Amino acid sequence: MSEEIREVLEMDSNWDSVTKLAGELMACQSVSPADDGAQSILAERLERAGFKIDSLCIDGVHSFLAIYGKKGPLVAFSGHSDVVPAGDPAAWSSPPFEPEVREGCLYGRGAIDMKGPLSASVVAAESFASRCSEKGLPIRVGFLVAGDEEVMSNHGTKDLLALLAERGDRVEHCIVTESTSHSVLGDMVKVGRRGSLVGQLTIRGVQGHSAYPHLASNPISKALLPLRQLDEKVWGRGYEGFPPTSFQITNIQAGTGAANVIPGDLQVMFNFRFSPEYTSEVLQDEVEKILKEFNLDFDIVWSCDARPFLTQKGVLSEIVSESIQSILGLDTEFSTTGGTSDARFIAPTGAEVIEFGTLSKMCHQVDEHVAVSDLNQLSKIYEDVLDRFVTHYQGG
Repeated sequence: MSEEIREVLEMDSNWDSVTKLAGELMACQSVSPADDGAQSILAERLERAGFKIDSLCIDGVHSFLAIYGKKGPLVAFSGHSDVVPAGDPAAWSSPPFEPEVREGCLYGRGAIDMKGPLSASVVAAESFASRCSEKGLPIRVGFLVAGDEEVMSNHGTKDLLALLAERGDRVEHCIVTESTSHSVLGDMVKVGRRGSLVGQLTIRGVQGHSAYPHLASNPISKALLPLRQLDEKVWGRGYEGFPPTSFQITNIQAGTGAANVIPGDLQVMFNFRFSPEYTSEVLQDEVEKILKEFNLDFDIVWSCDARPFLTQKGVLSEIVSESIQSILGLDTEFSTTGGTSDARFIAPTGAEVIEFGTLSKMCHQVDEHVAVSDLNQLSKIYEDVLDRFVTHYQGG
C-alpha cells in the first residue's frame, strides 16, 4: 500500500472502524499469492487486542494463526487476505486498489471477497477481547488467515491446520467469512459445498492439409460426439441437501491458427461440481469409459481440489441463526450452493464449520462493492456469536 493511500484512509474520520480496516486492506495489492502488507495489518491488529500470533511463510505463501484465550474449545474465524486480479483498471469507476465510499457503499477489489467480511470479524473479535478477559473465559477465539485462497494450489489454511494438529489442538467451531448472503444480509448461510473435479483432456489426431483430409485425422471432428454425450448426460439422481452434480466444458483449444491446417491434437478442459452421490474416482471412470467407446486416442489429467462436505445442524448453526434473527430479524436459509472455499479443508478435521458473510452477487466483478451498513451489521452478528458461545459453554 502506498503511503499516499494510507494517509487518505487515516484522514477520513467519517469512516467507521470496520470500513477503515477494510479500506486499509483493500489498498494492499495482495493478488494471489502476493501479500503487499495485508497479513501484517491483520496480525498486528489482533496482537494489540491480546491475540497470540503464529505467522507462517511456506513456499512464499504467508498465513497466520491467532488465538485469544487459555482454555476451552477453539471457536475460529477462517479467512483469506488475497484477492483475484482486478483486470483492466479503466473498466472500474474508481481505481480498484484505491478504496472509496460513495452512496453508502465501499468500492474496491476485495470489498466482498473477502477483505470486508474479514475486517468485520477482526473488529468483532477486538471488541469481544476488550470486554472479556482471558481469565475464566470458557472458549478460545481464533483466526486462520491464509494468503492464497484464490489460487488452485492453495495450502495456507492447510498449513495452519497442520500447525494446530502438531500441537494436539484443533478447531471445534469455525465461521468462514465468505460472502454467502443472496438478496439481503443474513438470508443465507452455507453449511456444505459440492466437490470440484477438473479434467484436462488431450485428444490426438494427425496434422495435415485441409485439402487432403484422407491423409490426416481431425481430433476436433472426433471429439464432437463424445463431448456432446458428456455434456448432455444426466449425472446422477441428486443428493438430499445438495444441487445436482454438474458438468461444464470450460476451455477448448486446437489448431495452428491457419484455416488450411487440420490440427494434430485438441485440448479440452472441463469441470465437475459433484454432490456426495459421487466420488471423484467414479466420475473419472465414467468419463473415461465414454471416451473409450468412441475409440479415441486420448490422455487425461485429473485434479480434485475439493471434496463435498456437509455440516449437520448443531451448536454453531443454531447460534449463528439465533444471532441473525436477533440482530436482523431474519430466518436464515442453510444452503450448499455455490463454489468452493477453505471450509473444504476444515470440515474433514471434525470441526463444525459454516460460511457466512455479506452479499455475494458482486464477487470477483468489476466495481466490486459492499454496503457499509452490511459490514457493520455483520460485525455485530460475529460479536454476538462469540458472546453466545461463551454463554453456551458456561452452561447458561
